[in-house]
Amino acid sequence: MEGTRTNQRLSTAEFDLDGMLGGLAKWLRIVGFDTAFPRFTPRGGRWFVTAVKSKGGLLTVWVSCSRPLDQLKEVLAQADLSLDPCLFFSRCVLCNEPVVEVPKEDVAGKVPDKIFDLVSCFHQCPACGRVYWVGSHLERTKERLAMAGIPLDLHRLAVEEAIWGEPF
Repeated sequence: MEGTRTNQRLSTAEFDLDGMLGGLAKWLRIVGFDTAFPRFTPRGGRWFVTAVKSKGGLLTVWVSCSRPLDQLKEVLAQADLSLDPCLFFSRCVLCNEPVVEVPKEDVAGKVPDKIFDLVSCFHQCPACGRVYWVGSHLERTKERLAMAGIPLDLHRLAVEEAIWGEPF
């Protein structure tokens, strides 16, 4: 499906986060990474993120900052990853499931009437039912990332604008 988010567009980096990193888990999901939380031990093939130096293994990121956006910056640097804005909000921030595009009629009564009237493209979490749409929160997310000094791939932003018809 052209112009829609599908499971084929998901990031390949996967994370298991220690139990004290809930704010970071939310931000990793917002920017499109598969993020299991809470996990108290690492699983094979996934990055394990913790603030406890005695935990971890080969694919471990140790965070020292207390603010989630600063932790995100640490994770990206230590795992040598960059953000792909095309993946923003491609996962449910609550349960980590990839969201899927759904017909507008399917979200009637599940979103505010004004949003339903103004927005034509909706995505939904197949696990918990939470509904997502392109709105001002995307611009605020980009601003918060920029203010935290987390670079965005500007070429990807241009691609997203071409697909969605507006900057993402």
